[in-house]
Amino acid sequence: MGKTFLRMFWIVPFALMMAAVPAFAQSQDVSKHPGLEVRLTGGTFWNQLDEAGAMGPGFGGSVRYYLSQRFALETEILYSWGQHQMSGMSWKMLVCAPTILYHLTSPKKKASIYVFAGIGFRRESFDWPTSYGDDGYSDHETGVGAWCGLGLKYGGRIFYSLEVRLIGFAASIGYAFK
Repeated sequence: MGKTFLRMFWIVPFALMMAAVPAFAQSQDVSKHPGLEVRLTGGTFWNQLDEAGAMGPGFGGSVRYYLSQRFALETEILYSWGQHQMSGMSWKMLVCAPTILYHLTSPKKKASIYVFAGIGFRRESFDWPTSYGDDGYSDHETGVGAWCGLGLKYGGRIFYSLEVRLIGFAASIGYAFK
């Protein structure tokens, strides 16, 4: 199990770099795209847990490096928590997701539609109500997926984002350091 995980871990950065090669050919003038952005975000995240979903607050951050006007590599870390409405179970989730991001419309506009794909490492912990007879459990998962989002800018560095993800959706507000 450990060797398989390590092999997969090294394949992902290699695949990301190979996918990035066309972006270098797209943009000869580096000054036309933002380069490095550090983004802090907070909002609400909906996750699909068992038969029903759970919504909770969350916060996180990411480092996004633009290789061209529309193409970027990003690593995102999110932490979310909440309580399942039907069962009373409380949950916490930590996600680390290196992704490839592509803006379908110009990222310089006030509204930008983008798609992103990558691999996610997720750690979930659940605390069951005492009536279930146990304390809960923790789970680690790795998954690959593709997502889409709508980013809205306000005043240059403040942004709003609505994202549809493989296991849910996210609505957040954030600040980008350039």
